[in-house]
Amino acid sequence: MIEIALAAAALLFFVGLTLILLRRSLVFWLLGAELLFNAALLVALAGGARWHAISGQVLALFIMALSGAALAPSLALLLRVRRELGTLNVDGLRLLREREEQDD
Repeated sequence: MIEIALAAAALLFFVGLTLILLRRSLVFWLLGAELLFNAALLVALAGGARWHAISGQVLALFIMALSGAALAPSLALLLRVRRELGTLNVDGLRLLREREEQDD
């Protein structure tokens, strides 16, 4: 049973890492980061179930809280970037830096 959970976690991790490395959109970067969090969550739950320890579930709750805490400001930043630039492309962030340098 733990092998299936670890395989699913590895798949989630691989898909999340692929999204981060290959896509140029901030939305996909955020989605990839969430998949990485979910992979860690699945490993924590599988480990806790394997060794009949509650620490795995506690760690899973901590990962869920951390993921949620990271998601809210990230979405706010995405909305702000979208309003300023009109795009969510990573290359558009260079425009923000160039604007900042011109203002200084």
